[in-house]
Amino acid sequence: MERFFLPRPLPVAAAASGADAVEYGSLPCPAMAFYPPFSKLPGKQQMEFLLLGGKRNMVVAVDQTCRTVLYDPSEHGVCTLPALPYQVELPTASVTVGDDLYILDHVDAGNFPCFHGLIYEDGLNVDWRCRALPPPPPLLSHKSDFQVDSYAVVGDTDIWMSMHGSGIYCFDTVSHVWSTVATGWTLPFVGLAEYCQEHGLWFGLSHTRDRRSLVLSALDLDSSKLPVLRSLPLEFTPPDALKLVSSYLVNLGSAKFCIARFFQTDEDQRDGEELFAVLTAVEVERCDDGDVGANGGGLRMLKHKSEMYKLISGMMYWVL
Repeated sequence: MERFFLPRPLPVAAAASGADAVEYGSLPCPAMAFYPPFSKLPGKQQMEFLLLGGKRNMVVAVDQTCRTVLYDPSEHGVCTLPALPYQVELPTASVTVGDDLYILDHVDAGNFPCFHGLIYEDGLNVDWRCRALPPPPPLLSHKSDFQVDSYAVVGDTDIWMSMHGSGIYCFDTVSHVWSTVATGWTLPFVGLAEYCQEHGLWFGLSHTRDRRSLVLSALDLDSSKLPVLRSLPLEFTPPDALKLVSSYLVNLGSAKFCIARFFQTDEDQRDGEELFAVLTAVEVERCDDGDVGANGGGLRMLKHKSEMYKLISGMMYWVL
């Protein structure tokens, strides 16, 4: 993403008509290809990809037989990992704590959650081990509509999970014990929120008031008071012909982020349904004129470069 960052762009609010400027490009050639085992069953030849973040910044690939491979993009190398006990399909939550990857997923039987960790062990044989972990509290695990709306790592050991309609619960990765953080309040993010050391805040995507899109937002989870959500402006507005499908946020460090959005055209277009992706590099800085009561809460977004890519419809894409 280095080439996406400009020397000194204008804040989004001041960029006015230039805020939606986008260049058209092509995705780079693949650096690695992954192939799942061949299956004669329809829809069973598939893979899922998870990010082992933190200081490692590697990709975990899981095929339909539950076998896993760890890919290092910087070295273009792979190593094997222990197999998972179940097939991963769109995990509810996947997050890195230290050197370990924690995966909360649904299993088919009863829609109950299954919680496992790929735990790094630096012993005689340095390797990751797959360990079964206690699932969320029983009252949550047995709900037919069990759903994790958002989650974040708080401190060095705790995973906060905001359960749909239930509150916020904490899993201690040292003691393997669940506890309740709040029952009358939930994290206002969608998916993973990550800590930004430069601002002492957690950043993630949250719904706009009309719930038509997601914007970059920040929250102070260390506050003893009920935290106030700080929402930043929308960094890219698509043409009317494009409909938003999904949005993702990648924390690049040093208060820099990549916002990835997928759009599609209507099926009744002349060329049929088409899929597009827009990657936008943004930076967040403190501003002196920010009022803590305002949406930005003393923060402002600097928009760098945006690129749009035409994708192959029907193909699955991951942003890690």
